[in-house]
Amino acid sequence: MRLKLGILTFILLSLGSFAYAAAPTITSFTPSSGVYYTVVTITGANFTSPPTVFFNGTRAIDIWVNYTTITARVPAGASSGTISVTTASGTATSAGSFTIIPSPIPPPTINSFTPPHGAMYSIVTITGTNFNHASAVKFNGVPSVFILVNSTTITAKVESGTSSGPITVTTPGGTGSSANSFIVAREVFTSGINPVDGAAMVFVPGGNFTMGASDAEDGGIASNGETQQVTLTGYWIYTNEVTVAQYLAFLSANPNYISPYSGSHLPPWPGDKYSWANKSGWSDPAMQQMPIVNVSWYDARSYATWAGVSLPTEAQYEYASRGPAENNYPWGGKSTAADPDNGWDQTKCANWLNSADNNISTWPVGSFPAGASWCGAQDMAGNVGQWCADWYGDYSSTSVTNPIGPASGSYRVARSGTWAPSIDLDIQTNFYRGTIRGGGVPKNTGDNIGFRCVAAAPANFSFSAP
Repeated sequence: MRLKLGILTFILLSLGSFAYAAAPTITSFTPSSGVYYTVVTITGANFTSPPTVFFNGTRAIDIWVNYTTITARVPAGASSGTISVTTASGTATSAGSFTIIPSPIPPPTINSFTPPHGAMYSIVTITGTNFNHASAVKFNGVPSVFILVNSTTITAKVESGTSSGPITVTTPGGTGSSANSFIVAREVFTSGINPVDGAAMVFVPGGNFTMGASDAEDGGIASNGETQQVTLTGYWIYTNEVTVAQYLAFLSANPNYISPYSGSHLPPWPGDKYSWANKSGWSDPAMQQMPIVNVSWYDARSYATWAGVSLPTEAQYEYASRGPAENNYPWGGKSTAADPDNGWDQTKCANWLNSADNNISTWPVGSFPAGASWCGAQDMAGNVGQWCADWYGDYSSTSVTNPIGPASGSYRVARSGTWAPSIDLDIQTNFYRGTIRGGGVPKNTGDNIGFRCVAAAPANFSFSAP
């Protein structure tokens, strides 16, 4: 043991001795002059890594080093003067000066960008000329994180706080500005139309409600007896599900979009059956007002991002369906243990009785106006199940404000009943209650699941329908 300790001490002392490396020295550099971004080779000794290199006080870029050689690129803005190399052991300064040769650098130009509009955190591809050595990209003055792909292409992210306006690219040659403005799809709206996808929205005033249903109300069928007290601020919700026409517009605006799990641009066609029989595909005129189906949770989220909105939280969906009166179904009813299906009316939504049993699958959105909820949202029960933002998880045991669900999980929440029958025919009417909870693996798709979106409203906003 004493021998091992002695060896360890020797090793540590030996390693420690390397901390006392000699100071760097510069013997020469070549070339002796050049324009910005010229690569200069510096020779000398004791260039221990990592060094810093300065051209007359301006830090160099793109440094590569070994013990006796450094290559460094002359930074924009440097002036003629000495070159210095600094390591942990000291600083060396060249005997001679490097001369900056004035050379006009052409300013950047922006020819186009795509997409022309998008939400916060969208990725925008900017094309133009003279993007070499770009130092900044801004959206209406807000700096962006960007990647210089090459001298003609930049990809940049729309950062939080960005407003609509021109895009600028700055290089050593100057700043170029786009002729057109990038339109930020706002996270808040003051009218009932989303300008990106044309979707009609209804305003849901903020309020408090009991989310879920207790065993005393329905025997624990709809939400496993779970409830939570929820407070929500006001928001907009799409009047209807996202339609085939709207989803095709999203794909048209994003021609390179590939669904992350199906690997295809278009959702899979449901097949020649029910409402899809004798149709030529998604582009068939008879399909355009049908709700889009066979989309994964990821596809729904991508659409929402493009449209400048988001998927509803589970709480937002249930409140838009049940309201402060805590209705059993969107159109009314009060669930009790003795009468859990109170208020059920098969004529007010697309359900298995009037759909699958009659060889009908999806209906055009808004086909059951008598079944609209208290805020005016349609198809909140029936037609298709609808993806929500949340992971599926237990409700909170304490009161919550604007809940967003658990941080992780295996399934994403899906709400509403659908045109398709349940495996258990005994619970068909339960399937359409406002408290019913469902979920699915987020990468999966189905011919009975689609989605709708929500948008935030400005603080203290109130809305009166015309």
